[in-house]
Amino acid sequence: MNIPQPLPDKLKVARSFGDAAATYDRYAHLQRDIAEKLLLELNSVGAGQVLDLGSGTGHCAEEILSRFPSAEIASLDIAEDMLVYAKNEKAHVGKAWVCGDAEELPFRNDSFDLIVSNLTMQWCHNPEHIFFELLRVLKPGGKALLSTLAENTLFELKESWARVDDFVHVNYFLSVDAIGSALSKQTFAHKQLSNSQETYYYESLQALSDELKGIGASNLNTGQDNGLTGKSKVRKLKSEFEQHRETGKGIPVTYDLVLISLVK
Repeated sequence: MNIPQPLPDKLKVARSFGDAAATYDRYAHLQRDIAEKLLLELNSVGAGQVLDLGSGTGHCAEEILSRFPSAEIASLDIAEDMLVYAKNEKAHVGKAWVCGDAEELPFRNDSFDLIVSNLTMQWCHNPEHIFFELLRVLKPGGKALLSTLAENTLFELKESWARVDDFVHVNYFLSVDAIGSALSKQTFAHKQLSNSQETYYYESLQALSDELKGIGASNLNTGQDNGLTGKSKVRKLKSEFEQHRETGKGIPVTYDLVLISLVK
């Protein structure tokens, strides 16, 4: 698979999201909206043994339990501090709390009736490994529902930074084609992948920056400038970002959303 840029170190990802555990729910508007899109398909499936993959603060687990009160949910996240926070705040949603890697799931074959993963896959190194693991741990006839972000995410911010300097300031994400290619290598009985451009509006660059920092999704990639960003660069960036402003709406920011539905 052609991965155009080095993806972030997983320990760095875990630390960043763990540090944001206490502020995550305050800023996770996009994450909740996409979770609702993802969970629309729950009306057509049952839920017995469930894996919340990349469980974060437990929002998806809460939503699943509201629909299927008898579901037994295992919550897995790579950020141990996020798991600790979620367990303390929402102990009722999880049967098991597991710190682990989505590319090497610590579960036996044929373990789950349903797997839900909301905005987790984009932080992993190789989607082929994730799809292989999903196929392995799903029970026959089991279903997986996933959302992830693709390469055009935050392109307005990338475009603005590109006019300021040549460093990496925005996280890299795989293309839709790369994700689809990885999926094609696994023998699910049913596969569905859809792609849409979701636009959110922000009042300022600071508002976007606060949100990304608040959920732990600030720049995690290699190639970034490790020094302090000078005031002149910040002024230039704000000016460039403002060029995207739409009267009466704010500054648009694109999220390149991929929704995936799978049946084993």
